[in-house]
Amino acid sequence: MKRSCWIVIIALLSVQLPAMSRNAVAAEPEQVEVPAGVGAITVKITGLRSSDGNLSVALFNAKKGFPGKYDRAIRKAKTPAAGSAHVVVFGDVPYGTYAVAVQHDENGNGKLDANFLGMPKEGVGTSNNPKSKFGPPSFDDAAFVLDRKSVELTINLRYL
Repeated sequence: MKRSCWIVIIALLSVQLPAMSRNAVAAEPEQVEVPAGVGAITVKITGLRSSDGNLSVALFNAKKGFPGKYDRAIRKAKTPAAGSAHVVVFGDVPYGTYAVAVQHDENGNGKLDANFLGMPKEGVGTSNNPKSKFGPPSFDDAAFVLDRKSVELTINLRYL
């Protein structure tokens, strides 16, 4: 009789344990996807040789089009070159890797003027202020990571 009681108890436990573990799994909270963060990129522009014209600032998130094809930028801004402080802020930018390009359109014709060799006659600059090589800097040379609420850059314009 004792033996049959133990058999019944073991049989009941073996049926109940899998059911309890299934219930435990179902009771676990669902995984909630955390949204990516957003931040602001503040661009300070220095080294202007004149207060004529406008400054065009472009924010890129890929190599394609950087630094000269502003139509491929994800954000663009234009500000007058007049005055002493030149600051552009890109707000609500998703965390990620970016590069910034700046052009000083001194004569206000809406484009970057170049000489017969293709070298810019007007001021240019990019994030990280990479040393000049032959040609414009690469996206990788100018890239920075936005991974917090605010990133501040200072871009020094160069004139050839």
